[in-house]
Amino acid sequence: MSQPDLDPTEYPPIDPREPVPDDPGELLPDTPETLPPAPVEPIPDDGDEGGVREPA
Repeated sequence: MSQPDLDPTEYPPIDPREPVPDDPGELLPDTPETLPPAPVEPIPDDGDEGGVREPA
């Protein structure tokens, strides 16, 4: 499969050695500054006290 010819001014080449920019760009006006805390996920109660299950 061949790569399409992209305009280098619109799509500059990506150098994997370059760090990713920290600025994600302009956010929507109603975007909060910080994310809300993640919900606590329930832990299944299977009777064990924890640890890794033994293979069957």
